[in-house]
Amino acid sequence: MSIVKSVATVTGISIITRAISFLFKIYLTRTLGAEVIGLYSICLSVFFLFIAMTTGGLSTVLSRKIAESRAKGDELKPAAYLATAMSIAVPAAVIALVVGYLLTPEKSFLLSDERALPMLKIMLPALITTTFYIIIRGWFWGTKQFGIFSATELLEEILRVLFTLLLVSGVISGISGSAGLALAFTLSDVAVALAVFIIFLRRGGSFRRGIHPKELLKPALPLTAMRVLGSAVGAILALILPNALIAAGSTIADATAAVGRISGMANPLLMAPNAIIGSLAVVLVPEMSADNVRGDSKKLQSRIDGAISFALVVSGLFMAIYSALGKELTSWLYNDYESGVYLEKAAWLMALTPINMIVATCMNSVGMEKESFFSFIPGTLLMLASCWLLPKYIGIDAVIVANLLSLSVEVVINLFLLHKKIKLRFGFIKTLISVTCISLFVKVLTDFVSGAFDFSSGFLTLVVSGIAGAASYAALAYVFGISDIKTMLSNVKKRRRATPSENQKSNAGSPM
Repeated sequence: MSIVKSVATVTGISIITRAISFLFKIYLTRTLGAEVIGLYSICLSVFFLFIAMTTGGLSTVLSRKIAESRAKGDELKPAAYLATAMSIAVPAAVIALVVGYLLTPEKSFLLSDERALPMLKIMLPALITTTFYIIIRGWFWGTKQFGIFSATELLEEILRVLFTLLLVSGVISGISGSAGLALAFTLSDVAVALAVFIIFLRRGGSFRRGIHPKELLKPALPLTAMRVLGSAVGAILALILPNALIAAGSTIADATAAVGRISGMANPLLMAPNAIIGSLAVVLVPEMSADNVRGDSKKLQSRIDGAISFALVVSGLFMAIYSALGKELTSWLYNDYESGVYLEKAAWLMALTPINMIVATCMNSVGMEKESFFSFIPGTLLMLASCWLLPKYIGIDAVIVANLLSLSVEVVINLFLLHKKIKLRFGFIKTLISVTCISLFVKVLTDFVSGAFDFSSGFLTLVVSGIAGAASYAALAYVFGISDIKTMLSNVKKRRRATPSENQKSNAGSPM
């Protein structure tokens, strides 16, 4: 399957998955309120901290190793890599489960709001099943079964929705609200793990001995450390941000609700472009790993430049619309105005997010996990310091400043390091400038349309203004010459005919 078809398949499934997730978050917000969603978000941050410890970068390294083995013609090693990854991750999950319960007896320093503790205790058993199916999905990823890789995520979302609807609604006596939400998370996770394993077996998956754990652990450790720190940052932010807001004058309820507005309302919208950009990143990892093994640097350069440009154009549309219509959008979706105020300001972070996402994917694909980790440290420290020190001056906007500083530092360092290895073309800089200028103009135009056609129905105003903004973005993208998505993706998939000497080099390290 070509990269374009693979991206289209993953994107289609991802859009459906995210649409279900998004609509479901709206239902939960309206049914349970921002405060319960805030408690749930706090639990998730701790849960995924433990998951980062059990799987970390293991699934990414697993997929890369499998792709490299297949590129060399070795069809036996993938099963051995999978067995080794599972022998590392599952025992780690069991240990994490025990540690989790030991750290949460009656109260926990991991939680900023002790009301979240009962929810966390219900969710912790899912550590084992989540770890199991993350590793299995890594096998699908490495063997380029992108449709199944994405479909399992869709299945997870559907089952979570069904279990939550059953338990939150109070159909089962004695279970509802926050307890039902947490129990649905765990039960759906068990069901997903079982389903993914059955699919794995039906697709010819197997386990095989023969790989020393060190072969996976060595490249996985920097990624694991980075993801543990990333998850720890989420957990720490869920702890220090409410406290910083309280110190600035907010009540406990208001501070928890503010966290819920960011994590449960604004962030899902900000991550909407990832349905497309993330699909490209998923497809790129095994492809670029194979390119790296073959030593085809020109193809790598072409893929990186095309992927970043494509991601920027996609992200720019959302950036323009959110910055103009954030308040109207969240008022209609969540019946919440404040999350829209945050969304309009945070939208401009989307100029850096796609660059960071694609560059990090590229670094992990070519074995630069250690370099990626060291670039992550200064950005993380800046983020934590900003969220701790700035709320008393700028309130919840401290999160935006924190993300801006973190993203800027990581993007600059990662681009520098990747350029040293691959010699980047930096053609995407032109796309970045064009997208930013277009988005600024479209924001102003959309604001004007929204004010000029202020219908009695807020939804009608939102639709008319949104269509005007999207149409003007598309038109200006065409005028600026950045609308040719097909050309960008053709750069991602472009294959250069190798010379005989290059073929000789490529085959030199391959098994007979």
